[in-house]
Amino acid sequence: MANGARNGLHRMSEEESSQYKKALSFIIFLIVSLTMITATFLNPFFMKGQIRNSSNEAVVVRQVNKHFDTLAEIIGANKDGSANLLTTKQTQPIADHIIDYTLGTPWFKFNNMNLAKQILHDIELNIDQDSSSDAQLVQHKLKEQANNAPFDVKDAFNLNTITLGGNIAFILLIVNVIILVMAFISLHSLISDMKLLLNSKMLTHEVTASGMWAGFWLMLSAGILAIIPVIFNVEGLAVLGYVLEIGSSIFLDFVIAGVILYILSAIPWEISSPNN
Repeated sequence: MANGARNGLHRMSEEESSQYKKALSFIIFLIVSLTMITATFLNPFFMKGQIRNSSNEAVVVRQVNKHFDTLAEIIGANKDGSANLLTTKQTQPIADHIIDYTLGTPWFKFNNMNLAKQILHDIELNIDQDSSSDAQLVQHKLKEQANNAPFDVKDAFNLNTITLGGNIAFILLIVNVIILVMAFISLHSLISDMKLLLNSKMLTHEVTASGMWAGFWLMLSAGILAIIPVIFNVEGLAVLGYVLEIGSSIFLDFVIAGVILYILSAIPWEISSPNN
């Protein structure tokens, strides 16, 4: 799709053209991908909205209840393991607090006891007389635990792992910003070099050809990631499996972004074709 510029190059050989397009495609792909990752997976406001989508609510309920089951076992509360102890309404605040802690401030996390206390407060606040008898029993047992209850919540919800995940997320955010800055600088440098060899029309043709390839690779890579939870059972992958399940619909947004990038690049690419 990007070969139409071959006959219109001025002082750029076919090999040079190919090298420039590969470099530009990679840089554009990098910029779009990292921008979207930062705006979605590393954005607590977006992720809290994402877990409220109908396709993700069941995932959140299942994951929170899995840890709630573990909590019941730790404190010795009898339960019916085949029943969902907490409803969507009861699991949502817990999930919100975990997302705020993981992706929000403070950026580096060293202590997760406040998160444990928030989850404990959510359990005490949202379990009432209309809740399942198993959930009420867990709530009652937690009150009996008194000062030990936050430590039981910490163990049951693997908060040390969540703390590690929050620190990794912050490191990824820093790395993303650094790479994005370097990518924009590289993009500007490459286009400046190409301006010396090509006229405006051919420069547009080459850059938009690279944009089409970047859109294609974004569609392909995001599409593969989106179908992984559909084809494979990722529940056994702990936090990574949870992220893949929630992220499946987000990766579909990446695919849409790839389609938009491809179309927006294809139109000026065709208009700037040497045959036009």
